[in-house]
Amino acid sequence: MARHGESKHFKRSVVTNSLVIPRKKYKYYSKPLPGKHSSKSGVSILGFLRDVIKIAVNAREARYLIKNGYVYVDGKKISEEKYVVGFSDIVTVKDDSFLVWLSENGKITAIKQEGKQESKKIKVMSKHKGSRGINVIFTNDARNIVYDKDDIQINDSVTFDFASGKVTSKIPFEQGKKIIVFSGKNAGKTGTIKEINNQSVSISGKDGEFVASIKSCMAV
Repeated sequence: MARHGESKHFKRSVVTNSLVIPRKKYKYYSKPLPGKHSSKSGVSILGFLRDVIKIAVNAREARYLIKNGYVYVDGKKISEEKYVVGFSDIVTVKDDSFLVWLSENGKITAIKQEGKQESKKIKVMSKHKGSRGINVIFTNDARNIVYDKDDIQINDSVTFDFASGKVTSKIPFEQGKKIIVFSGKNAGKTGTIKEINNQSVSISGKDGEFVASIKSCMAV
Protein backbone atom coordinates (compact mmCIF):
# COMPACT_ATOMS: atom_id res chain seq x y z
CA MET A 1 0.00 0.00 0.00
CA ALA A 2 1.36 3.41 -0.94
CA ARG A 3 2.36 5.94 1.67
CA HIS A 4 0.56 9.27 1.48
CA GLY A 5 3.29 11.69 2.48
CA GLU A 6 5.63 11.81 5.44
CA SER A 7 4.36 11.21 8.96
CA LYS A 8 3.19 14.36 10.76
CA HIS A 9 4.06 12.99 14.20
CA PHE A 10 6.86 11.19 16.02
CA LYS A 11 6.19 8.11 18.06
CA ARG A 12 7.03 8.99 21.65
CA SER A 13 9.76 6.32 21.69
CA VAL A 14 11.75 7.99 18.89
CA VAL A 15 11.45 11.66 19.87
CA THR A 16 14.83 13.41 19.83
CA ASN A 17 16.94 13.10 22.98
CA SER A 18 17.26 16.89 23.12
CA LEU A 19 13.71 17.11 24.50
CA VAL A 20 12.57 16.40 28.04
CA ILE A 21 9.17 14.74 27.74
CA PRO A 22 7.43 12.99 30.64
CA ARG A 23 7.53 9.23 30.19
CA LYS A 24 4.26 7.56 29.16
CA LYS A 25 2.48 10.92 28.87
CA TYR A 26 2.17 10.99 25.06
CA LYS A 27 1.96 8.17 22.54
CA TYR A 28 2.68 10.56 19.66
CA TYR A 29 4.49 13.88 19.55
CA SER A 30 4.15 16.84 17.17
CA LYS A 31 6.81 16.72 14.46
CA PRO A 32 8.22 20.15 13.50
CA LEU A 33 8.14 21.27 9.89
CA PRO A 34 11.46 21.58 8.02
CA GLY A 35 13.07 24.90 8.88
CA LYS A 36 16.14 26.58 10.32
CA HIS A 37 16.69 23.77 12.84
CA SER A 38 16.60 20.03 12.19
CA SER A 39 13.97 17.82 13.79
CA LYS A 40 16.78 16.30 15.90
CA SER A 41 17.83 19.61 17.41
CA GLY A 42 14.57 21.58 17.36
CA VAL A 43 11.03 21.32 18.66
CA SER A 44 7.68 22.49 17.33
CA ILE A 45 6.48 25.77 18.80
CA LEU A 46 3.45 23.91 20.20
CA GLY A 47 5.73 21.52 22.06
CA PHE A 48 7.91 24.37 23.26
CA LEU A 49 4.96 26.28 24.75
CA ARG A 50 3.50 23.21 26.43
CA ASP A 51 6.51 21.12 27.50
CA VAL A 52 9.50 23.48 27.74
CA ILE A 53 8.26 26.80 29.15
CA LYS A 54 4.94 25.23 30.24
CA ILE A 55 2.99 28.41 29.54
CA ALA A 56 0.24 26.20 28.07
CA VAL A 57 -1.23 23.28 30.01
CA ASN A 58 -2.14 21.30 26.90
CA ALA A 59 -2.08 21.42 23.09
CA ARG A 60 -5.42 23.22 22.97
CA GLU A 61 -4.10 26.16 25.02
CA ALA A 62 -0.90 26.27 22.97
CA ARG A 63 -2.92 26.41 19.73
CA TYR A 64 -5.03 29.23 21.15
CA LEU A 65 -1.93 31.34 21.82
CA ILE A 66 -0.51 30.62 18.36
CA LYS A 67 -3.69 31.14 16.35
CA ASN A 68 -4.55 34.39 18.13
CA GLY A 69 -1.22 36.02 17.34
CA TYR A 70 0.38 35.99 20.78
CA VAL A 71 3.52 34.06 19.77
CA TYR A 72 6.60 35.52 18.07
CA VAL A 73 9.94 33.93 17.21
CA ASP A 74 12.85 36.30 16.58
CA GLY A 75 10.40 39.17 16.21
CA LYS A 76 8.23 37.37 13.65
CA LYS A 77 4.61 36.41 14.37
CA ILE A 78 4.11 32.63 14.19
CA SER A 79 0.83 31.10 13.06
CA GLU A 80 1.94 27.51 12.37
CA GLU A 81 1.92 25.18 15.38
CA LYS A 82 4.64 22.97 13.87
CA TYR A 83 7.06 25.87 13.28
CA VAL A 84 10.47 24.68 14.48
CA VAL A 85 12.41 26.49 17.20
CA GLY A 86 15.82 25.65 18.56
CA PHE A 87 19.07 26.87 20.08
CA SER A 88 19.54 30.67 20.25
CA ASP A 89 15.98 31.56 19.14
CA ILE A 90 14.01 34.20 21.02
CA VAL A 91 10.39 33.17 21.67
CA THR A 92 8.02 35.90 22.83
CA VAL A 93 4.58 35.10 24.25
CA LYS A 94 2.53 38.23 24.95
CA ASP A 95 4.88 40.32 27.13
CA ASP A 96 7.32 37.54 28.10
CA SER A 97 10.45 36.63 26.13
CA PHE A 98 12.46 33.39 26.39
CA LEU A 99 15.88 32.49 25.02
CA VAL A 100 15.93 28.92 23.70
CA TRP A 101 19.06 27.39 25.21
CA LEU A 102 20.55 24.06 26.28
CA SER A 103 20.85 22.58 29.74
CA GLU A 104 24.16 21.08 30.90
CA ASN A 105 23.09 17.67 29.61
CA GLY A 106 22.12 18.97 26.19
CA LYS A 107 18.35 19.23 26.63
CA ILE A 108 16.34 22.09 25.13
CA THR A 109 15.50 24.60 27.84
CA ALA A 110 14.55 28.26 28.06
CA ILE A 111 15.91 31.27 29.91
CA LYS A 112 13.40 34.01 30.65
CA GLN A 113 14.63 37.42 29.51
CA GLU A 114 14.16 40.83 31.05
CA GLY A 115 12.03 43.13 28.91
CA LYS A 116 11.31 42.93 25.20
CA GLN A 117 14.11 41.28 23.21
CA GLU A 118 14.94 42.94 19.90
CA SER A 119 18.10 41.02 19.04
CA LYS A 120 19.96 37.78 19.65
CA LYS A 121 23.43 36.22 19.38
CA ILE A 122 24.15 33.74 16.59
CA LYS A 123 27.24 31.99 15.21
CA VAL A 124 28.81 32.63 11.80
CA MET A 125 29.07 29.23 10.10
CA SER A 126 30.40 30.43 6.73
CA LYS A 127 31.09 33.59 4.74
CA HIS A 128 31.27 34.40 1.05
CA LYS A 129 31.26 37.32 -1.35
CA GLY A 130 27.97 38.22 -3.01
CA SER A 131 27.52 39.20 -6.65
CA ARG A 132 28.57 42.81 -5.94
CA GLY A 133 31.52 41.87 -3.76
CA ILE A 134 29.60 42.42 -0.50
CA ASN A 135 30.09 39.92 2.32
CA VAL A 136 27.26 37.50 3.02
CA ILE A 137 27.44 35.50 6.26
CA PHE A 138 25.54 32.27 6.95
CA THR A 139 24.63 31.61 10.58
CA ASN A 140 23.70 28.67 12.79
CA ASP A 141 19.98 29.53 12.51
CA ALA A 142 20.10 29.38 8.69
CA ARG A 143 20.22 33.11 8.00
CA ASN A 144 22.01 34.74 5.10
CA ILE A 145 22.97 38.23 6.27
CA VAL A 146 24.48 40.91 4.05
CA TYR A 147 27.38 42.59 5.87
CA ASP A 148 29.23 45.47 4.25
CA LYS A 149 32.39 45.26 6.39
CA ASP A 150 35.17 42.68 6.42
CA ASP A 151 35.85 42.42 10.16
CA ILE A 152 33.82 39.26 10.89
CA GLN A 153 35.40 35.84 10.57
CA ILE A 154 33.92 32.36 10.34
CA ASN A 155 33.12 31.01 13.86
CA ASP A 156 32.68 34.49 15.37
CA SER A 157 29.39 35.26 17.10
CA VAL A 158 27.32 38.27 16.08
CA THR A 159 24.35 40.15 17.50
CA PHE A 160 21.48 40.21 15.00
CA ASP A 161 18.86 42.96 15.20
CA PHE A 162 15.36 41.71 14.31
CA ALA A 163 13.92 45.02 13.10
CA SER A 164 16.76 46.07 10.79
CA GLY A 165 17.95 42.59 9.84
CA LYS A 166 21.53 43.73 10.43
CA VAL A 167 24.52 42.79 12.56
CA THR A 168 25.12 45.28 15.37
CA SER A 169 28.10 43.77 17.22
CA LYS A 170 30.41 40.76 17.28
CA ILE A 171 32.24 38.41 19.65
CA PRO A 172 35.45 36.99 18.15
CA PHE A 173 36.06 33.26 18.49
CA GLU A 174 39.44 33.32 20.21
CA GLN A 175 41.40 32.07 23.19
CA GLY A 176 39.94 33.12 26.54
CA LYS A 177 36.38 33.60 25.28
CA LYS A 178 33.46 31.89 27.01
CA ILE A 179 31.56 29.43 24.84
CA ILE A 180 28.72 26.92 24.82
CA VAL A 181 28.67 23.69 22.82
CA PHE A 182 25.34 23.51 20.98
CA SER A 183 25.62 20.18 19.12
CA GLY A 184 27.33 16.80 19.36
CA LYS A 185 28.11 14.63 22.37
CA ASN A 186 29.19 17.63 24.45
CA ALA A 187 26.06 19.68 23.74
CA GLY A 188 25.14 21.94 26.65
CA LYS A 189 28.62 22.08 28.14
CA THR A 190 30.15 25.50 28.73
CA GLY A 191 33.64 26.76 29.41
CA THR A 192 36.49 28.94 28.23
CA ILE A 193 38.54 28.47 25.07
CA LYS A 194 41.99 27.20 26.05
CA GLU A 195 43.41 26.34 22.63
CA ILE A 196 42.16 26.40 19.04
CA ASN A 197 43.36 23.75 16.58
CA ASN A 198 42.44 23.23 12.92
CA GLN A 199 38.95 21.80 13.39
CA SER A 200 38.67 21.43 17.15
CA VAL A 201 38.95 23.51 20.28
CA SER A 202 40.18 22.65 23.76
CA ILE A 203 37.80 23.95 26.40
CA SER A 204 38.31 24.44 30.10
CA GLY A 205 35.00 23.57 31.78
CA LYS A 206 33.85 23.21 35.35
CA ASP A 207 34.54 19.45 35.28
CA GLY A 208 37.92 19.73 33.59
CA GLU A 209 39.22 20.10 30.06
CA PHE A 210 37.48 18.59 27.03
CA VAL A 211 37.65 18.86 23.24
CA ALA A 212 34.83 19.75 20.85
CA SER A 213 34.44 20.56 17.17
CA ILE A 214 34.83 24.27 16.41
CA LYS A 215 31.62 24.17 14.35
CA SER A 216 29.66 22.98 17.39
CA CYS A 217 30.75 25.84 19.68
CA MET A 218 29.46 29.40 19.96
CA ALA A 219 31.20 32.27 21.72
CA VAL A 220 28.90 33.98 24.20
